Amino acid sequence: MKPSKALKIGLGCLALATASSFAQEAATATSRMWTDSKGRQVKATFVGLDGDKISLQTDAGQIFTFALTNLSAEDQTLAKTLKPAAAYVAVNATVGQAAAAIDKLVAEGLAVGAAKVAKDNAATTDPKQQRVVPKANKLMSDEQFVRRVYLDIVGRIPSHDESKAFLDSASKTKRAELIDKLLDSPGYASHTYNYFAEMLRVKSRLEQDNMRGDPYIGWLQKQIEANTPWDKMVYEMVTADGKMWHNGAAGYLLRDIGMPLDNLANTLAVFLGTDVACAQCHDHPFADWTQHQFYEMAAFFGATTTDLRTAANRKKGKDQMAVVDVRDKLMPEIEKMIESAGMDIRRERNGIQNYIGANRYVISDMESNTLKLPHDYKYKDAKPGDPVAPKLITWSKSDASNPAYKTSKTKKEEKLRETFASWMTHPENPRFAMSIANRMWKRAFGVAVNEPVTNIDDPEKSYNPALLKHLAAEMKRVKFDLKAFMRIVYNTQSYQREATNEEVPMGEPYYFQGPLLRRMTAEQAWDSYMTLVLGDPDKYKQPLEDLYSRSIDLDLTNPKLDAKTVLMKYGAFRGIAAKERALEGGGLEMAGEEMMANKGGKKAAADDTMMENKSLSYGGMVLRRAAEIEQPARSGHFLTEFGQSQRLVIDGGNKVGSVPQVLMMMNGKAQEMLTNKESLIFRTMDKVNSPADKVEAVFLSILSRKPSLGEKDIAKRGMEAAGGDGFSNLIWALINTREFMFVQ
Repeated sequence: MKPSKALKIGLGCLALATASSFAQEAATATSRMWTDSKGRQVKATFVGLDGDKISLQTDAGQIFTFALTNLSAEDQTLAKTLKPAAAYVAVNATVGQAAAAIDKLVAEGLAVGAAKVAKDNAATTDPKQQRVVPKANKLMSDEQFVRRVYLDIVGRIPSHDESKAFLDSASKTKRAELIDKLLDSPGYASHTYNYFAEMLRVKSRLEQDNMRGDPYIGWLQKQIEANTPWDKMVYEMVTADGKMWHNGAAGYLLRDIGMPLDNLANTLAVFLGTDVACAQCHDHPFADWTQHQFYEMAAFFGATTTDLRTAANRKKGKDQMAVVDVRDKLMPEIEKMIESAGMDIRRERNGIQNYIGANRYVISDMESNTLKLPHDYKYKDAKPGDPVAPKLITWSKSDASNPAYKTSKTKKEEKLRETFASWMTHPENPRFAMSIANRMWKRAFGVAVNEPVTNIDDPEKSYNPALLKHLAAEMKRVKFDLKAFMRIVYNTQSYQREATNEEVPMGEPYYFQGPLLRRMTAEQAWDSYMTLVLGDPDKYKQPLEDLYSRSIDLDLTNPKLDAKTVLMKYGAFRGIAAKERALEGGGLEMAGEEMMANKGGKKAAADDTMMENKSLSYGGMVLRRAAEIEQPARSGHFLTEFGQSQRLVIDGGNKVGSVPQVLMMMNGKAQEMLTNKESLIFRTMDKVNSPADKVEAVFLSILSRKPSLGEKDIAKRGMEAAGGDGFSNLIWALINTREFMFVQ
């Protein structure tokens, strides 16, 4: 029986339960027929009372929250005597209500959009100008849900066993349970890292000397694993001091050594959704930003340096001498030691000088702000070369009384970055919460409420202004807990609708009738391959971060630093490359005995013999998740061919198909991995005997669904014609389908 209309009053939209503990207890609670004031009935379980609002859960797992007075007098009296099943109900009812509130705003925005399109259609008789009136997509099937939620939350397709377990489950709240499970899994951290690494342009190898981003990468991954609130993460990155291997968060500013203006432009675009890159050189042509305002913001970093030599040159005495002269003082002795060891002096000299040079890059704040207007400044409000005082940007007249501005004022030059970071990450900053909420929404739906995400010029011009403001408020309510925010989004009815297959015309708004059909990112495709080959790719981790940090570190301000210490540590540093080459050696074939222990003539599961942190490789490709290999992958790798960002610009990845991708899918090493007899997909087929069951295992492994009768018949005929290559051909065919490559 459908819920009565009375149950739709109040928040008025469907929401799903979220915590598995709640789901289990709700399943055992007594369900009864509830009657509204007009005599209509619905079968549901009592969740709880919150003032004059009651929450009921239908047998389908849906929660409705509405005014208690909408029930019959008898049921109102009964509700007041009932007790919630447990103390956790209020928390999960809140999550359900939050999801319902979002659904309500989406529905209202969709209604507005439908009315607008209908009005436009009525105003023209030209068939080419007629558009389809948008309406909510139907709710997705369990097969669609399990595949989408794995790809969106943990960045890979589910394995055969994971798909089967979900599809076979009879739990009425299994979707909410799976969302909770995936959000608390290592895969969530891995996939979320991929997103932020692309956004923040994280690289393993930086342009300066032997600078590597490994400590920064490790720090970022640990913050995501710990679910550190977003505002705290950002504050740490912007205010970090020291060397990257002493403080991983310093990697954010050291990513743009010597380019403070570019770094500021990226900071404003990424964290505040404010695209002001043009204002570095001139007044912004399409926004209210002026070049002088940009330099006023940059002045918050005017006392900051990322080079130890620059810091030393602003001081006097021993620090300056130690930094400037360390190479000249030590290199003669180092060269003698190299000669005595019979090594190539010319090659090793450059290597050692670059190795020492990496230790020059340190974030520190001076006592003076040195920022000045550029020599070609052309506006009348100041002269070229004038010093610039720091001043925060405002978006509206009311910002002057905003708490974000009042709580972040200082006159101390050494505290300027802290002042800026406190203002930027403040809950009342007009753009900080809105920017990250807008980005997280796009992760789930494929399109943001405000496009582009780097430029929220005017929230009122977004696709759904009320929704955008509400999402920002929700981000603040959950205190920038990204996992809690995404839990709400994934539990909405809006997210759990079928994907929109029609292309949205350029410039036209999208009303979120469901998520957009999206091509997998390069990382999703690679990690899905790793799932099909390895089973549980989260077991394989990058082990070299600490080795780099220990071997690269030299104290250039220490007068006792000697040539022997430099050479010893340089040797350890060079050993990293050898270890990396060793990890790339061998192959899946060489690992066969380790992957498949032969006991009594039967092959054991790979999980029985694989060790954590053990690295396998195939065709020169290390078999680990995208987050656990070089950032970005090297030229020619599967990831680069499939559009992985080169980390030069914000959000630089692409999902555009290409001929090299097609060739790699059809004939490349990645394709060979899947049809290797040691891959998980073949080992899964070995568990069943009949050809029909094997076909079903392949479909569940690759597409997360069982084949139709027609597909079974086609597969059967194809395998009969191909003989021994039949199953390899079937895997090849499914991997190359649109259904595999797209997030449905």
